[in-house]
Amino acid sequence: MNNKQLFALLREFYTASRTTVAVYDEMFNNELVLKRPLAPDLSEKERRLIEQIIPSHQIEVLRIGSGRYLCVFHLLATKQTVVLWSNVETLESAGQYSSFTNGADLDQLIAQAKMLYYSLFQTFPRISSAYSDSMPEWSNVEGQITRSENRDLNIVHNDYYKEKFMLKAVSDGNLAEYRHRMRVFVQSGIFGNMATSELRNAKNLLIAAVTIFCRAAIEGGLYYETAFEISDQCCQNIEKMQSVESSTQAIQDIGELFVKRVRSARQYSHNRAIYEIQDYVYKNLNLHIELSVLAKSVGYSKNYVCQIFKDDTGQTINEYINKEKIREAQYQLLFSNSSVTDISQLLGFSDPSYFTKVFIKYARVSPLAYRKMNNVS
Repeated sequence: MNNKQLFALLREFYTASRTTVAVYDEMFNNELVLKRPLAPDLSEKERRLIEQIIPSHQIEVLRIGSGRYLCVFHLLATKQTVVLWSNVETLESAGQYSSFTNGADLDQLIAQAKMLYYSLFQTFPRISSAYSDSMPEWSNVEGQITRSENRDLNIVHNDYYKEKFMLKAVSDGNLAEYRHRMRVFVQSGIFGNMATSELRNAKNLLIAAVTIFCRAAIEGGLYYETAFEISDQCCQNIEKMQSVESSTQAIQDIGELFVKRVRSARQYSHNRAIYEIQDYVYKNLNLHIELSVLAKSVGYSKNYVCQIFKDDTGQTINEYINKEKIREAQYQLLFSNSSVTDISQLLGFSDPSYFTKVFIKYARVSPLAYRKMNNVS
């Protein structure tokens, strides 16, 4: 993710949360600060505290004064630091802007930091208390997390790999595959708790979903300004909700919105035929697909569908079929106990050795090596 995309995402986050957020470079120079006009800046002492934090894959929580907290995490690849902070005191006593801070309390700030982190990395972070200025109540943060983990040992969060397959369907604009992958993803576990309030937690989950769907749609070819406009509207609608009957159904609907926009945005001159070809392939991955049968099913001649598909996608239909079969094979290797021979037969390959050859061509490793490298026994 480049700075333009990062800053656009942070602006969306700020619009939705109104939580102050800043980005600093390796030398701790300001790259972006989003805050209300009278919200306090970081002091030099606070900046020095942040600079002492060793970059890692977690969120560090600091209490820097009465009612003031920071959440800090790092973008290791670009050596940037992201800081969120809130001030739960009002400024009314100082005669300044008395409406400032209906700001986040600590739980909400941490939930928002987790949501932003998840939007960037597609994984939930560990929370750790770091350096502090007179904050004895934070000495037991790690213990609280441990107790929470012990209490929730039977809770299994949604599978990361299944989420990746679902988001790939969004990027591909493939509605049928998205619905299938979404159903499998939902069945793989539960969504995490990002806030103590049930409604706030549901809203945070939906906003996080909007963010990752937005990114997947942009990767799939949807113009980023269009994607962010859709994201804005979704987030605004979410914040207006007085109740959420089903987070799962709402996430499903949001995802479908982005899938459909990706489909309509792709500039295929023969888009109906292209999508019919792709849908046919997806629905018949278990068969040896004959091009003549495929062409007949979409209502065109074999030569015509081969030509328009090559012109508009840059690959032959057979190449596309093999790529989709190998992607499904990767899924089966990760999430089933089926043997390589069984998977090859499931995907319409009559010869397991040929299946292995095709798999190596697209995955760069053998099926068994792929299963082993992803720690699947």
